[in-house]
Amino acid sequence: MNYRIYNNNSTEWVLLIHGLGGSINTWKYQIKDLKDYNVLAVDLEGHGGSSIKRARHLLVRSAIDINDILVKENIEKVNIISLSLGTLVAMEFVYLYKEKVNSIVLAGFVLNMGIGYKSLLAFVEGCKYIIPKRVFYPMFARIMMPRKNHKKSRDVFIRESFKMKSLAFRMWLTELFKTQFRLKEYIATIKENHLPVFLISGKQDYFFVNSVKRTQDKIRESSMCFIDKCGHVCSIEKAEIFNRLVIDFLNGIRQNEKAIPATI
Repeated sequence: MNYRIYNNNSTEWVLLIHGLGGSINTWKYQIKDLKDYNVLAVDLEGHGGSSIKRARHLLVRSAIDINDILVKENIEKVNIISLSLGTLVAMEFVYLYKEKVNSIVLAGFVLNMGIGYKSLLAFVEGCKYIIPKRVFYPMFARIMMPRKNHKKSRDVFIRESFKMKSLAFRMWLTELFKTQFRLKEYIATIKENHLPVFLISGKQDYFFVNSVKRTQDKIRESSMCFIDKCGHVCSIEKAEIFNRLVIDFLNGIRQNEKAIPATI
């Protein structure tokens, strides 16, 4: 797994996990504002500088790879900031290595979908071998991020997705579909270990906004915020607001406070 470290001489670490079609580079709007933390950013398999293996258990393997990096770099605990597909990896990492997690930010959370969207995802899963990735991903990105104000984040992810191999695209879509049925065990781990969770979503993230609300209902002690006039990739589209919310959350963890506005 390819990774990059930004050492800010801090005692605390942040782990950045990007979304489908992204890479370390898609966090460029966050790196500067995370100056009070050491930052570890990873490229998921088949993204950026990471190769893809034609093997089962991609999600579990990704969590193990991240842990191997933590061991190698002598990092004991991390605050996870994840986006979209990265929220799946974050939840799997928490499930396997809960003792290494201090807090979790889930932006554009993609689990806990309603039956209608699960059916759509099943249809998408079935189409992945029929429609070429170079056609499918831009089409899917435009469906998920249709508005004019989504253009910046949409264009970034379409551009980055062209660097991703078709095998990786298909394998990660499969993980997205399969993991929809594992939410209960993930939430149980979070609750049992009293891990602080912050759910962030754009109000215009039509596919997943209700999923976020349902998840917050299941993790009552979690914080939640919806960003106005914002779509799925809130870390790019509303980077300044996103950064402020995340840093306030992390500072609140330091001070044992959790008050976050529900809408901004």
